Amino acid sequence: MGIRGRSDSGADVRQAGTGVRTRRDQAPAARRLRTAGLGDLRLWLGIVLVVVAMIVGASVMTAGSDTVLVMRAGHDLSVGSVPVDLVPVAVNRTAAGDAYLPGDLGSGDPAEGAVLVRPVRAGELVPRSALGPPLSEPMRQVTLPVDPVHAPPGLQAGDLVDVWASPPANSADLSRVPRTVVRDVTVVAVSAESLGMGGELAVVLAVAEDAVADLVAASRASVVDLVAVPVDSQLAST
Repeated sequence: MGIRGRSDSGADVRQAGTGVRTRRDQAPAARRLRTAGLGDLRLWLGIVLVVVAMIVGASVMTAGSDTVLVMRAGHDLSVGSVPVDLVPVAVNRTAAGDAYLPGDLGSGDPAEGAVLVRPVRAGELVPRSALGPPLSEPMRQVTLPVDPVHAPPGLQAGDLVDVWASPPANSADLSRVPRTVVRDVTVVAVSAESLGMGGELAVVLAVAEDAVADLVAASRASVVDLVAVPVDSQLAST
């Protein structure tokens, strides 16, 4: 025959009279270029998100550098009390100015040795103008044993209370009515430790010197009730 070649394993084959050597297995056709698809869209979207995140982060850092720490009241603060339970918070420096108590209190700060001359609500920034020197009149601290059911729930230092005295339940004089012993006195401290067998609270009040005798007498002969003076009422009277 005019054709010689190798086995069917894809070897070269010489065609008679041409001298052309060919392969039985043809090369695969070239693939078409892949067009932009979903994967490319996701890639560009990811790049855009990264850029946006960088811009936002830079803006936040820039804004954060223009803030200042000031003090915020952790609970209602009453007139005459020392500002306690204060929480430092960051606010805009321009908006705050010098109007509020600074958040980095130190020696010589206007809050040192000062008391509140007007009430401050819980969550409110503490104005510098709300602080003033303590009252010049002589003050005394009197400790009263008070039954927990005759005191406001959550009573704490800095609260303002009125002290009322009522005749005991076994009193023979039923004509007696509750009376106010002192008004608008500041709670200095509250101890939940029991006094004797009654389980009373030891409540320390700051009162004027001339009110001590009446207050002590009431605590011995009467049932003492502490009535909270809400901040709203204090604001109304200022």
